[in-house]
Amino acid sequence: MIKKIFLSFIAFSFSLPTLAADYQVSPDNDVMKLTFLGTGAPRPSTERYGPSIYVEAGDHKILVDAGPGMRERLFEAGGFDAISGVDHVIVTHLHFDHTVSISSAWLSGWLFGRRVPLRVQGPKGIKNMMDHIEKAYQWDIDYRVMVGVPKAGTELIVDEVSDGVIFDEDGLKITAFQVEHMPIDISTGDLLGLRGETLGFRIDYKGHSVLFSGDTRSTEKSEINKVGEGVDLLIHEVQVPSPGATPEANLANVSLTVHSTPEQVGHVFARTKPKMAVYSHIIPPGTTEADLRRDTAPYYDGPLTVAHDMMEITLTGDDIIIGERERQSDGKFEDSKVLDK
Repeated sequence: MIKKIFLSFIAFSFSLPTLAADYQVSPDNDVMKLTFLGTGAPRPSTERYGPSIYVEAGDHKILVDAGPGMRERLFEAGGFDAISGVDHVIVTHLHFDHTVSISSAWLSGWLFGRRVPLRVQGPKGIKNMMDHIEKAYQWDIDYRVMVGVPKAGTELIVDEVSDGVIFDEDGLKITAFQVEHMPIDISTGDLLGLRGETLGFRIDYKGHSVLFSGDTRSTEKSEINKVGEGVDLLIHEVQVPSPGATPEANLANVSLTVHSTPEQVGHVFARTKPKMAVYSHIIPPGTTEADLRRDTAPYYDGPLTVAHDMMEITLTGDDIIIGERERQSDGKFEDSKVLDK
């Protein structure tokens, strides 16, 4: 009965912050929480920051991508404990709106209390990117270590990953798969041959399952149709075509070759039948929930949530609880006690 109540509330996008707050993440239970730190895309927005999702399960605190504004949203979500607690970042691809805040995850986490290496996993090219970031900030690290900040926590563990299981510890399994986001010839659909890969991820934890599409165009060949079948949450990007024929509108619509319209995503949701379909990475950021529901409805009539920044989704037992992340006060680092851990 509770599950039905929750799902009926979810379908109409009512918020249940008090219920979500009743469930705390612990290694002793099956609670899994997702906080949408940013639900936008490259276009700047004060309402939708760059794509980043904070995943908490047991002792694990993971970022899926690290877009613009990630550090500030993470601080809102959990204060210094969250900033210093993240020790794992998984990266879908190397576009700046998914990676520009990796340096903040690394260095802010270290400066404010993380004393273990930061693990970064992503597609081909992530090692080269992280090597350059490490070199760019070596002076910063040397400076802070010289004046007394412990060096522990400055280490990076970087893995280039592709298809298959990339992490499996403490009941948490992360699986990577290929998505269709590499540039193509518009007239033929053929790949243009750019080096590298683009990835989606599936996270399984104690009976719960969440799929992150990454950036992708949706076709019948999409791996999401297979990997995402029956998952609890299927989080998918979406782009609504820009109207008009201005140079700016035409430029914006070029990216439709590598992103998915509501019609295309609707077909994916209909095929995979998740317990809850979720839109995030919304292009353009001013697109409304009503717009997306209207444009998806002819192709998919199941449960659908349109994510916004600081939305929280809690998975526990058979329940999916949609709420709002309780925002932390600014607080003082001197009172945070993160260094006692």
